[in-house]
Amino acid sequence: MAHMNGTNGTANGARPRNSRNGVNGVPRLPPIPTNSTALTANGRDFSKSKLMTYRRSEQMTSLLQGILQEQAVKAQQDTVDNLKRHPPSPPPPEIPDSMSSADRKIRQNYIFLRKCVEHGPVVPLQQQWLDSILSMVPQKLRSTPFSREKIQTLFSEVDKDYQASMKKSMVQQVLVKPGVKGLDQEVSGPPPQEPMGLDYSSPWRESYNAARASMDRSLHILHPSMQTVLTLCQDMLGPIILLDLSESRGPYECEHLKNNVILELEKAEEKLMHIWYPKVVGIYANDDILAGIRADKQDSFFNCVTTLLSNQIRNLLERTVSAWVELFDPDNKMKLPIFKVELTFDDDINKMEFYPAYQDLEDTVVFVMEQICRSLQSVPTVQSWLAGGSTTVQVEASVAGHIVQWATTTLREACKRNFEGAELHLQEYIEKYDYLVNGEAEKQIQTFLEEEHTFVEYCKYIEKFRDIVREIAGLPSIIHFDMVRLDCEDLKRGLAERVRHHADVLLERVSDDHRKENESICKEFETIKERALKDPENSEEMMEQISYIEKARSMGLLQLNNRISDCQKRLSYLLDAYIFQQEDLDLNTTVLLWPREIQPIFEQNDELIEKAKQQGESQLHQKRERVMLELDKLKRKVDEFADLAELDMMTQYLTDIRNVQKRLTEAQEQITFINKEEVLYKWDVTEYPEVNLISTGIDPYQKLFTTVVKWQRAEKRWMDGAFQDLEAEGVEAEVDEYQREIYKMQKVFN
Repeated sequence: MAHMNGTNGTANGARPRNSRNGVNGVPRLPPIPTNSTALTANGRDFSKSKLMTYRRSEQMTSLLQGILQEQAVKAQQDTVDNLKRHPPSPPPPEIPDSMSSADRKIRQNYIFLRKCVEHGPVVPLQQQWLDSILSMVPQKLRSTPFSREKIQTLFSEVDKDYQASMKKSMVQQVLVKPGVKGLDQEVSGPPPQEPMGLDYSSPWRESYNAARASMDRSLHILHPSMQTVLTLCQDMLGPIILLDLSESRGPYECEHLKNNVILELEKAEEKLMHIWYPKVVGIYANDDILAGIRADKQDSFFNCVTTLLSNQIRNLLERTVSAWVELFDPDNKMKLPIFKVELTFDDDINKMEFYPAYQDLEDTVVFVMEQICRSLQSVPTVQSWLAGGSTTVQVEASVAGHIVQWATTTLREACKRNFEGAELHLQEYIEKYDYLVNGEAEKQIQTFLEEEHTFVEYCKYIEKFRDIVREIAGLPSIIHFDMVRLDCEDLKRGLAERVRHHADVLLERVSDDHRKENESICKEFETIKERALKDPENSEEMMEQISYIEKARSMGLLQLNNRISDCQKRLSYLLDAYIFQQEDLDLNTTVLLWPREIQPIFEQNDELIEKAKQQGESQLHQKRERVMLELDKLKRKVDEFADLAELDMMTQYLTDIRNVQKRLTEAQEQITFINKEEVLYKWDVTEYPEVNLISTGIDPYQKLFTTVVKWQRAEKRWMDGAFQDLEAEGVEAEVDEYQREIYKMQKVFN
């Protein structure tokens, strides 16, 4: 059994129990003896050495704890990083202890108690009460079927009101309304108190009759004449108003409307004073009307008459003002009066604005109302009229201030509301075209003019403004709004003129450039003409002229024709957009005719060149002959030098040689010029070998004569000069030099 129990315990996962016999029957080893003598040697105690105190379990436990700590630190760091990437969700809201507040509980409790009280029993309406009420109604008013039906309906309403009143009274008597929100409309407190100071204990018939008699004596409004006057006023003043503009909507001009309103009101007032007022006075002109009125009561009586007339006149004025205000009713815009308003452009201030201004329009509308209120303010009282004194008292019939204030406010608001469409239309003009008048377009044009642009770019810019002119011209001239007939013609004309001015600035620049180009072309043609018709002074000028004319005929004329073609294009454009002066037209004509006029000039140049060429060739032949003759003379002169042997004439010989050399140099220059002209005329270049022969032949004689002259001068200095100035060495050197020169010349001549 013990073995079975041990087996079962192992199978169930329990640790095996230790016993004296070991684990699972395996014998346990005896403990290691700890003899203190064995752990000491040579006086040293090894019981506490590392070897004896080492425990494997403690090392593994320490290692395991280190691993767990590292993993915990890593997990903590991962958690912190995760929280940084994903913030924690907010904490759940705190749940109150109760879902209903204290005020809500009190309010619900009061409502519940009120319903309970209202559902309580109510004393029904007694039938005798209804019969008592019905008994006060005349029999003729309750005998018909219709009356009976109405009476039943009224009794049902009375019963319903009675039930509601009783329930309300019960609630007021039983409950007190708490001071919480949501019960502001509840009726609380006891029923109202009975009126104080009323005493019904004594009879009141005599006092009533006395009061009625006093009223008959003092209350003049009950006089029959008052009813007559009232009927007359209702018949004559009731159906009319002083000013009716509902049939004629306009359009009105503000000043004309003011004048028309003044005239119409004066006519209406004059008509009433000639028809209605005489009838009123006629009523009281009868002495029988005043027969029953005491003398001391006549002033108060006529004051009552004046008050009656004042009320009737004031009622007429108020109805007229109301009729004028009703024309501006936003729900019935078909009756709105229409005013003429223009959109204008002021050149002085460069501003687009209304004429008349909105304030003038609003003041005109209010002026009509004010003028109505000023009418019928000079109606004399009946008493002053009957008295016939020099001073008359007018009936006070001014319209009440609150009515005037209401009418003024209503009219101004209506004007502002109905003028918004016109304001928006003006704003559209400002947003679209304000840059044309506020200086921005001028700055753009000035910047464009300061830059370099082609004619095509100028045309595009000008066409942009011309498109704007066409766009403005295409806009509607008359626009109808609810209260305004807006005339935009003046603004369109002003804007179009300003845009044309901008285009004209560009056109002036194009015209100036066109004029300068024409003048440049004409100047170049004049230069060609001047050069072509000028007589060449020499062959070189003739050849330069030939080269210039050939270049002008080929490249120059082609370039000028291209420039004239461009001028024609500009001219075609400018003829449609610009008005030329007469001198500009003449200049354009000259430019266009130059290509045709230059051809005869070229022909004249050909003739002139041919003539000059023939003259030049003839002169060239003569120059060649003269050069040949000159060279022949020089050659003979050089040959004559061989016969010159007079020592006294050596200086003259030397001068003759220099003259020959000078003439030879001139001949060489003439030969160079002849060769140059031969090249220009495309002749064969003539060679003159005589020049070299003469130059070679004259050199020995020049050296000979020069040496002899020097020797003669030196000899004279040596023989006739101061002996002390002579130096043997210098004289000897000069003699040697002359000897060498003579020796060389001797070899040349031999």
